[in-house]
Amino acid sequence: SRHDRSIPSRPCIDAPPLERWSAQRRHLPVPANRGTPAMELRVEDCGSVGLSADCYVGIRVGEVLKQGRYEPNRLYHFPNVDRRRTAKIDIYKHVGSAVVAVDPELPGRNEQEVDVAPVGGAPKPEFRLKVCSQARATTDASKEQREAKAKTLKSQAKDYLTKHCIEDKLSEAVKSLLKDQPANPMEVLCRTLLGGELP
Repeated sequence: SRHDRSIPSRPCIDAPPLERWSAQRRHLPVPANRGTPAMELRVEDCGSVGLSADCYVGIRVGEVLKQGRYEPNRLYHFPNVDRRRTAKIDIYKHVGSAVVAVDPELPGRNEQEVDVAPVGGAPKPEFRLKVCSQARATTDASKEQREAKAKTLKSQAKDYLTKHCIEDKLSEAVKSLLKDQPANPMEVLCRTLLGGELP
């Protein structure tokens, strides 16, 4: 009969290009994250030199620089890598350390000469360091601007609290709360501030 006849479906290849693309697109997996992709880099010695644990790795991708002690399984994460880039990898070795005292209250320019202590069993470095330190001077004008800005913000906050009677309402609500001491203080406090009736 007319209702029993089956009508064969048209294959996608006979459909117009837009319909074929829409039909095929329905079967494609949707990426979990459509934002800017992130990258992970891992740097491992191939065994030709043998990087030791006292080496440091620096990797720069674009404007982002990541540094850390060399660990073969360490991952360096770089978020928001929007296009193909080159990664610059630098290998450093810790040859020594020095400690100096810095004091921002000391006037003028201060110079110190310090010895560089060797690291681990490395030989003592044959050099000294001269460290110059100087407190960064702040102008009176910038200080006055900060004080004026802080004063303005404080005045605006006080005017806002006064306009809406915040301090008076809070004071009355806290007094009522301390007097009754209900088992649900936060709920009662909120209802009091909102003008609701207390239970």
